[in-house]
Amino acid sequence: MKKKKKDRKEKTRMKKKKKDRKAWIRIVEAFLACVIIIGAVLIIMARQEPQIDISGTIYEKQNQILNIITENETLRAEILQDQNTNVNNAISKMVPASWEFSTNICDIGKVCPNPENVFERDVYTTEAIVISNLTYKPEIPRKLRFFVWMK
Repeated sequence: MKKKKKDRKEKTRMKKKKKDRKAWIRIVEAFLACVIIIGAVLIIMARQEPQIDISGTIYEKQNQILNIITENETLRAEILQDQNTNVNNAISKMVPASWEFSTNICDIGKVCPNPENVFERDVYTTEAIVISNLTYKPEIPRKLRFFVWMK
């Protein structure tokens, strides 16, 4: 009788050890799976080309150009008359060679769409509001929208 009890205790202890061993093996398997997945993600991320964010410099240059345009009285007058030919000529002298651009003049309350059809490119846009000088006859204020994208 004692021997049977001892055998039962021994079997129970063996089963428990076996379960503990299986549990540890599963923990190690899960850990290794996580390490493999993280390693794969890191490798994929390392192979991607780093994208340099140039939007800050583009917006800065756009604002400089718009400041020059809006401070020029002749160009301001043309903007107020909805003529952007000379404005575009002046801008083309100031933009870097790697840029393409377009402008649109519209009412302040309206949306100024890009007159060019640009697809699958990053388009950067800024705008300036041009109002008439008090010494001139009052004109309707206009919005000059300046669109830029890379060639």
